[in-house]
Amino acid sequence: MSLLDGIDAVVFDVDGTLLHAGDPGGVVGATPIAGAAETIARVRATGRRILFFTNGTGRPPAQYAADLRAVGFELADDEFMNPAVVAARWIARRHPGASVLVLGGPGVVAPLHALGIDTVDGRADVVLVGWDDALTYGQLRAACDSVWAGAPLLATSTAAAFSVGGGRAPGWSGAVVAGIRQTTGVTARTLGKPAPEALREMCRVLGTVPRRTLVVGDDLGLEIAMARRAGARAALVLTGISRAADVDTLPADRRPDAVADAIAELPFE
Repeated sequence: MSLLDGIDAVVFDVDGTLLHAGDPGGVVGATPIAGAAETIARVRATGRRILFFTNGTGRPPAQYAADLRAVGFELADDEFMNPAVVAARWIARRHPGASVLVLGGPGVVAPLHALGIDTVDGRADVVLVGWDDALTYGQLRAACDSVWAGAPLLATSTAAAFSVGGGRAPGWSGAVVAGIRQTTGVTARTLGKPAPEALREMCRVLGTVPRRTLVVGDDLGLEIAMARRAGARAALVLTGISRAADVDTLPADRRPDAVADAIAELPFE
């Protein structure tokens, strides 16, 4: 049976699934995994809708898409999405007119501004944490003051680590919101993988529903967990974080529908 039977759209993780990057802020110096670009083209040729999704928010979405094209992947700008886009859409829908304090760089801010959302440097209605190279005490204090005053705390990712160059790199936003939680006692709402809200937002963009969506990724705790929580089909590749032995530790209803050494070996026919 093909993984695509009954499927309208396919969501592909990037790092560890399609390529190995050496830069946690993007795909600079990335090495595509053998057969990945050809597999994407093969799935696209079936007429299914495609979305590239990474938890990375170090660069604006359009730049991520351009970087992927530069290393051989065919995609339009609107076929790339990350948690910064999810967060912007979430805030616009759930907190219309709210001001947002962003602990993050241009990659986090750009999707907010694209939707006309106001970002501020001090106390705000909403606090959003994403990728950045630096954090000042002033920003941390403004975030805690906002949360103490009732602002929801949102995070683009709370993943402890992610795949870089075939190995691991520590997550940033998860570490930052852990510090804010330590200070305020408030737990962040995650809007990136593995939160099912992330996949539901992707499905809104794709015009489909989770049960007719396939998620392909390298991390049982991120892509596969997100797919299962939202009711989507899932496929694991062993070119990134998780290993085949890890699958056996999961309950049956949390396991992927397929496991392959690499993306080119998944049963798409």
